Amino acid sequence: MSPLIMMSNILGFMLIIVAALKPCYGLYLGRRHLYIRNDLENHLPLKIHCWSKDNDLGLMTLNFTQETSWSFKDNNIWGTKFECDMEFQLEGQTKRGQVVVYNNKKKIRTRECRKRCKWSVRKYGLYAFDEKDKKWDFEIPW
Repeated sequence: MSPLIMMSNILGFMLIIVAALKPCYGLYLGRRHLYIRNDLENHLPLKIHCWSKDNDLGLMTLNFTQETSWSFKDNNIWGTKFECDMEFQLEGQTKRGQVVVYNNKKKIRTRECRKRCKWSVRKYGLYAFDEKDKKWDFEIPW
């Protein structure tokens, strides 16, 4: 095989690897930290169960202003996705939702989160913290 063909094959292979590694938010190789905080008014408790295909974080109850957090490294080949079931009582009715709180292969937030991905659970849905503007944005309704 000629050196030119071999170099062409190597470059083609490298382009395929780079394309597979690049998540929609851009390549980030550090640890990410995900936070979910109970900001439900009237001091309502929040039941929450989060998982990925590799990790089950278990069922927990967060009281008003409590948060849960975990850290992880993205799997840039197969993808990293965390989902959560959430439930609380509001005015005599049970509110439930299953939400994707992190997915490095699909955009789920208006603005990307890099190192810290923060969510606030409120009466009308989930708010995401915008690291650039330092403010909470309404993202996911119940």
